[in-house]
Amino acid sequence: MGLFGFGRKGVGQTGFGRKGLQSDQTGAAPPEAPPSGRIFGNRRASAGTSAFDRHFAHAQSHVRDARYPASGCLPALKDLSAEERGELLVDMVGRPGLYDGFLQDKSPQELIAYHTMQAIWQTEIAVRAEHLGPLLTMLTGNKDFRTKTYYEKPLDTLLSLISSAIKQGAYLSSGDCEALAQMASDIRSGRKSYRKADTKKMIARAERIEKLAGVEVSGGDLLMQRCEGADNPWAIVPKERPNAQFWADLFAEVTVALEAIRADTKGSTKPAWMRDATAFAETWPACGDVAPQFGAWNSVDKPFAALSQHNGKRSGFADPQAYRRLPGTIALAEAHSRYNWMSDQIPGLEVLADLENPAWTALVEHLITQRRATKATAAWQKEALALCQPIGLATVEARLHDWLALFHDPLLDMGVFTDVCNGERFASAIDRLEADHPEWPVRHGGQTVALGRAVAMKLASGDGKAICNALHTQLIRLDDHVYKNTRVTNGVLGLTKPQYQRIEGHGSYYTMASAMRVSVENEEFLRGAVWLLPLMPDRARAITALADVAQTAATYMWTGEEGMRSTIVANAAIATLIAMGGAKGGSDIDQAVLRLSKTIDNCTINPPLFKYLNGGG
Repeated sequence: MGLFGFGRKGVGQTGFGRKGLQSDQTGAAPPEAPPSGRIFGNRRASAGTSAFDRHFAHAQSHVRDARYPASGCLPALKDLSAEERGELLVDMVGRPGLYDGFLQDKSPQELIAYHTMQAIWQTEIAVRAEHLGPLLTMLTGNKDFRTKTYYEKPLDTLLSLISSAIKQGAYLSSGDCEALAQMASDIRSGRKSYRKADTKKMIARAERIEKLAGVEVSGGDLLMQRCEGADNPWAIVPKERPNAQFWADLFAEVTVALEAIRADTKGSTKPAWMRDATAFAETWPACGDVAPQFGAWNSVDKPFAALSQHNGKRSGFADPQAYRRLPGTIALAEAHSRYNWMSDQIPGLEVLADLENPAWTALVEHLITQRRATKATAAWQKEALALCQPIGLATVEARLHDWLALFHDPLLDMGVFTDVCNGERFASAIDRLEADHPEWPVRHGGQTVALGRAVAMKLASGDGKAICNALHTQLIRLDDHVYKNTRVTNGVLGLTKPQYQRIEGHGSYYTMASAMRVSVENEEFLRGAVWLLPLMPDRARAITALADVAQTAATYMWTGEEGMRSTIVANAAIATLIAMGGAKGGSDIDQAVLRLSKTIDNCTINPPLFKYLNGGG
């Protein structure tokens, strides 16, 4: 015991300090801790016989403030040896209250068990061979290990303890291996995170558990899990849209009229049409059943507030002529909306391979590579060439380029992706306008200017309830996503974003960018396809395809670290392209590298390009 009674076992018992909670009202001190400092094997029988019972009593003796009944857990754990903590961990398996964090209605035992389970992973733990069963139960019984990405420390410690028990002579039964394999399968098939880093973390977790169970996941197993198709349920259906130009012109005229209204309301002098009903009727005449009302704008507290809020802004206004060009963007959106690349299924696999042919199946299994590197090894290339021989290099080359075109055609950059976003919104707007106003294209085919002005005044005066919500006052503004002076688009028009419904009827946050980003699973397959390109006979075509894949993969879908379509695929395509130049020592890749250096501005992607252009090879 330290000077004046201070020390781990002295505070709150003798000398200075608050009396222990076990002291009675007469001031009698609680029983002293055993001289050895160990709890297990030295506690009185009244404290309980199990490891947890003894820990529970000792944790309560460390509490100094009744408002925090679990504050003694960590001090009590520190008083234990590593072997005693192992006994405690095993004894806690199956106890109620270990994993749920709702602490209000917990009993004292459940409260101590919960906080002990949270704290024990920060201490040293030692187990014996006979502890393997409870440890496996703890691993497979915790549902959070299958779904949550932030349980790395407990999981790492638990796997280390299981390995330690196995090294001491314990062994896994067939039932244990099946339970571990099922757990790994649940992790792989669980709900994917939007963040690729979290998805990769869960895949790595599944691989560790599979390794523990002695399960080897082959390319064939992965192919069986990923061959169901990745057709996008919300794809833009290719069809004839004969009235597309009419609606585009109407959007343009509405935008022109809205901007004219905003300009008239900016000055201190009100125009005549705002003061006189006759002038209003002459300036904003009715067009068919769309009839602006002079008194409508005066019936609200702030007339034209939706437009005047933009007064004083110098940028971000839409060009009305851009609306007239919208019909040409629909084809781009149709092409890139066909497949859901964010799915764990391989998009358009039937375009690449005939899976009823064993030779094709073997090649596709080889492409599902889990080797996390940017360039293929010589051994991988040699095996890939051997697998191509039974099919024929010419056949493989043709189908490989056709499949890669699903990813990179039409070729993406910021401008094209902007058009894709506009095309997606315009296609959705046409569907709604055709449903709400099917007669307008026929009735007002030659009156788009008059109709646009009438619609604009109805919207600006807050009297547009009978008009489709695809037409609104924010058409005058651009809708580019900008974050910290970084943008991924330049000229997305203020059309309403499409609303997609899930099968069960609930709304979805899905956008075109959601389907275009590449999942971790499809990154593995795309990387294998990229590695296969240099082995094909037509070198010039392979160089062009690699450059197109790199540019498309490096296009940003959103701002942020993971906003790029696929960093992994972009790096793999660039590394493979530069390796082709190094292998031949020629200059046939120079133009492709130069083009990529101008279009890819990400500083983590383009250094190899500049290094090559500067003669670094």
